[in-house]
Amino acid sequence: MEIPNDFVIELKNLTKYYGHQRGIENLSLQIRRGIIYGFLGPNGAGKTTAIRCLLGILNVDSGDIEVFGKQIDRWISDISLKERIGYLPGEFDLYRHFSVKQILDYFDSLRKRPAIFRDKFVNLLDLDESRSVSQLSKGNKQKVGLVQALMHDPDLLILDEPTSGLDPLIQQRLYSILRNFRKRGKSIFFSSHNLAEVQKIADEVAIIKEGFLVSHNRIRDLHSKVHQKLIVTTQTPLSEAIQTSSLVANFEEVYSTNAGHCYHIWLQRHNHHLSKVFELLEDYKILDVVLPEPNLEEYFIHYYSDEEEDFKLVV
Repeated sequence: MEIPNDFVIELKNLTKYYGHQRGIENLSLQIRRGIIYGFLGPNGAGKTTAIRCLLGILNVDSGDIEVFGKQIDRWISDISLKERIGYLPGEFDLYRHFSVKQILDYFDSLRKRPAIFRDKFVNLLDLDESRSVSQLSKGNKQKVGLVQALMHDPDLLILDEPTSGLDPLIQQRLYSILRNFRKRGKSIFFSSHNLAEVQKIADEVAIIKEGFLVSHNRIRDLHSKVHQKLIVTTQTPLSEAIQTSSLVANFEEVYSTNAGHCYHIWLQRHNHHLSKVFELLEDYKILDVVLPEPNLEEYFIHYYSDEEEDFKLVV
């Protein structure tokens, strides 16, 4: 009896060069079924190269790829498996003389799998099917790409920078759509250069830099890797003893006026005990305290800062 593989995508030591220029090197990822997986990195990091290799659009120099438990040389020619995938490229062109309806009809005709959610997603993404592609803005072209990727209810969504060009309202609707896909047991693998976006919807995130995987974590585990920030305003200045305390990872005075003194205090990760910090502050009259949600963008910046000292919250 065959035991089902829990991974919808497996990349093993994937390497792709463009001549002497590195695309990705020794990239290994495992994406479990039924999750939203964020693939994070700035432009040129290798995200699109990895996706194109995964889909068989590019030939790899070395490494193994499995999708739905099948090696790439087997699944890439299997139309029934391809139809289980919805793909949005990072950059794409559409036939300019077609209407949106004709474009979506065309994509529909290429698949045996019916476009059961076409009308639903056209409405949710506020897309006018009567318009000519030549009249569409970048954001509306992006909506066409999203609808064609979503409308046949794929088991696996592969989206390269899916929110590019979308206004905030449509972005939020797309997030809701993706969460609904996950709720129904679907898998989503999407690339982004925006950690705030990944943080909102992803269950797991991988960070890629210059073609190499530098980090992989569950989103909920990242909070333990970021220094907790405390914003405190006091009536009198804080002493140097507090600034140099073993509880404090970093300290910044934001402003100092007659009305009060505001500080940003980052706590050591192993000392996220606010009670101990407030014991240090008990001799000061506290005017205001804010404990913001940990900003995971600082974790991302850590891997891309050219100078470590520019990153106040070293992980």
